[in-house]
Amino acid sequence: MLTKRFKKNAIKVAMFGLGLPLAAYVQAAQTVEGVVQKADSGVVLAGAAVKVKETGQQVFTDASGRFVLRNLTTDQVTLEINYIGLPVVTQTVQTSNNQNLTIQLDDLERLTVVGQRQAQNKALNLYRASDSITNFIASDDMGQFVDQNVAESLQRLAGTSISRDQGEGRFVSIRGISAGLSNVTVNGMRIGTPEGSSRAVPLDVIPTGSIEGISVTKAPTPDMAGDAIGGAVDVKSASAFDRDGAQLRYRAEGSYNELSGDTSPKFSVNASDVFSLSGDKKDFGVSFGLNYLDRKLESDNQEAEYDMVDFGDDEAFALLELQQRKYFVNRERIGSNLNLEYRPDNNNKYFLNTVFSRFSDAETRQRSIYVFEEGTLTDFDGEQATVSELAPDAVRKRIRYRTKEQDTLAVSLGGDHIQDSYNLDYYAGVSITKERVLDENEGRFEFDGDELEATYTIGRGVPRFNILRNGVADTTHLDNANYVLDRAVLEPIKVDDNEYNLGANLELPYFAGNSNFTLKTGVDLRWKDKDTNSDITELRSVPDALLSEFTGPTPKYGLGNLGQGVSSSRYIQFFNQNRADFNARPRDQVANQLTELGEDFVADENVQAAYLMGTYDGDNWRLIAGARVERTDYSATGNQLELDEEGDLTISQRTASSDYTNVLPGLHFHYELAEDLMLRAAWTNTIARPSFNDISPRASIDVEENEVSLGNPELDPYEAMNYDLMLDWYYGEGSLVSAGIFYKDIDNFIVEQTRNDVPEFAGFDVTMPINALGASVKGLEFNVQHSFSNEMLRGFLVGANMTLLDTELAVPDRAGESFSLPESAEKAGNLFLGYENDVFSARASLSYRDKFLSEVGDSAMYDIYVAEHTQVDITASYKLSKNLELVTELVNLTDEPLELYQGNKNYNFQYEEYGMTVAFGVKGKF
Repeated sequence: MLTKRFKKNAIKVAMFGLGLPLAAYVQAAQTVEGVVQKADSGVVLAGAAVKVKETGQQVFTDASGRFVLRNLTTDQVTLEINYIGLPVVTQTVQTSNNQNLTIQLDDLERLTVVGQRQAQNKALNLYRASDSITNFIASDDMGQFVDQNVAESLQRLAGTSISRDQGEGRFVSIRGISAGLSNVTVNGMRIGTPEGSSRAVPLDVIPTGSIEGISVTKAPTPDMAGDAIGGAVDVKSASAFDRDGAQLRYRAEGSYNELSGDTSPKFSVNASDVFSLSGDKKDFGVSFGLNYLDRKLESDNQEAEYDMVDFGDDEAFALLELQQRKYFVNRERIGSNLNLEYRPDNNNKYFLNTVFSRFSDAETRQRSIYVFEEGTLTDFDGEQATVSELAPDAVRKRIRYRTKEQDTLAVSLGGDHIQDSYNLDYYAGVSITKERVLDENEGRFEFDGDELEATYTIGRGVPRFNILRNGVADTTHLDNANYVLDRAVLEPIKVDDNEYNLGANLELPYFAGNSNFTLKTGVDLRWKDKDTNSDITELRSVPDALLSEFTGPTPKYGLGNLGQGVSSSRYIQFFNQNRADFNARPRDQVANQLTELGEDFVADENVQAAYLMGTYDGDNWRLIAGARVERTDYSATGNQLELDEEGDLTISQRTASSDYTNVLPGLHFHYELAEDLMLRAAWTNTIARPSFNDISPRASIDVEENEVSLGNPELDPYEAMNYDLMLDWYYGEGSLVSAGIFYKDIDNFIVEQTRNDVPEFAGFDVTMPINALGASVKGLEFNVQHSFSNEMLRGFLVGANMTLLDTELAVPDRAGESFSLPESAEKAGNLFLGYENDVFSARASLSYRDKFLSEVGDSAMYDIYVAEHTQVDITASYKLSKNLELVTELVNLTDEPLELYQGNKNYNFQYEEYGMTVAFGVKGKF
């Protein structure tokens, strides 16, 4: 089916097409082409502006440093090459015999540009050269970034913020849009996600050791994928041709976590070289990288839940439950990349790129749970409470161990050809992603003693409580000997996400003889299959065991008294040795079938896309207009679960399918107000496909809580119309001031709706995703980067950015109310101060994110928010020799916690501390 915006957008596309300048025939003339590189290192320079002084004709060098100037009508021209951070170079060339130039830019008369300054200049040049509205992060001269992984690097850009897991950046939100509504590629090849409930790619699985650059496109041109309501992230690994000859780069360090007290190793090595396959020219490049991280960390967590409870003859908003959690985590990352390139000449390139990442997360979680609602609230003034008759089984301890492994392999190959009359590139690739959690096992224990009492304090942030017996402080609940084994819960997960990609692009400069007009067209085909198998099995017939049999060292816990420690290894050993005695009770058979089968599904998604795009260059402006068409075919198979009035379960197969076509017109306009002042405007249309979990035919049924969670195969894709206006002032060497405004009008925004009138599940609260009426995002972006050039401050760099958002979302269950988009912070910003000279480099970074809505509840008092977050990091290095530097890093210097709250900040929902991490090591290159 065509989307409801098809007619409106088709008319606009036609108008833009009619508005393009008519082609006028121009006699073919000479062509000059070449490569721009640094004189001292031979490194190619992407994003350098190459201008013909006589006519003003200008092009930018591509990722390989290449440029082509066509339709030159004179025998001699003067070229002006401008690269931010290096002196402008002019060179006179004869068009008849200068077909392959090598132009070198020299910075010997200035401060040597290395490290932070070099990385900043690379990113600025790429930004200036981009047709789309795209921000860049580039590695320094050591091929390295400040941050541990791709997610944490991306938080430094204007308009982006990250969510964290165990203190580490994981998912990236672009302009207030959830990470699942953006796409992620590695070297242009899409990678899948092991996440079942979202399309969001966990970027912490990609270390930065082998990465050359990262880009975030916020307003894509029609030749880019359309599923980018938030944006598109591309991670680029290093090419051997980015360096001059053989090079080996290394980094090794140990990091100390304040909370765990452990030291963790990390190292990376990257090697590259170019060889000659034929003749004297070095035309074959090999680049290889290997990264390893073995990090041990801990976190202290407390989680609370609030609701209305009985209080005398009335009800009161009180504390239902409080959990104390201690996490022991061992994260191991192994990453590698191998890039092969063949460049027989400057005009032809063939490549094979591979990236592999293995992320292993071994986690032990010890929990103490206090269910206060199972007692009697006898005294309460809104903050101070007394609970009597607290049942013994309302006090619980649990120990869980699981190992999560996520593997990502992306392989892409293709070619790129620049000819006198056309440019052609083509590609094919495959991405194989999987997640395995095969050993998750939680032992659940209950207090075995007399009734207890409790007091607690809420409404003042993090809740505090005391356990009493007969009005006197009690410690028996801290003794493992007073807990008996109640059940074991197993939760294995298998997710496979495979994607195959094939495409080509053809560009025709000076189309129909018009020297100002370029026509581009292409196709992009993708095939994706996803298999999710998530099982939850409760084994409630268990052998007799006391928790004291598994007592381990008492953990450090900064949020209260967690009691004695519990050894997960002892518990797992006991479970394995007595496996035959752990069984499901007969009456639990139906409940286990529901949790074992309800979330499983197999899905296939095929996307066929094509586009047509025209570019017209005026004297000091550029207009890009075109449209992209994407057709999506989706099919899935899951399990149909039905409970009759007697509680008997019927299981059958359920299939679902859908198809839809989206027409996505776009218009980009660049106007050079002055030589250093650029205005960019864009009108784009983008989509986001529903997550596989949302659109799959699944059904999760909780019999005890009378709750059902369903997928909805009838969902429509998100559709967004986007407007952007940006003003960039390149006011000095390596310096930029940028300001922009943007607006997104989103249709079919997907939210969850809960109903209790679904005939198939009478008596159950049924939650399922639906398409809401719409949503909108208004925003302002500011970015400043400054490199000092005067003698007193030379070597200093400073930068700051800020994003301000105003988002709105209507939720059917809360008619008449307006909400901000989930994961959308009203304010986010970054500030950095750097300094470097020939031997020393240092950088202090501050990252700030305002609070944001995480989950919409039944009413305002049940909405969940993530509190504001401010993190300070410092990195420094000192060069001992040409090949050796000492490095140090201080991460989360202020020990910023993760904090969530329910309703308002007085009612803390989750509080988690990670501690500061300090790292020392060495790096260098040969």
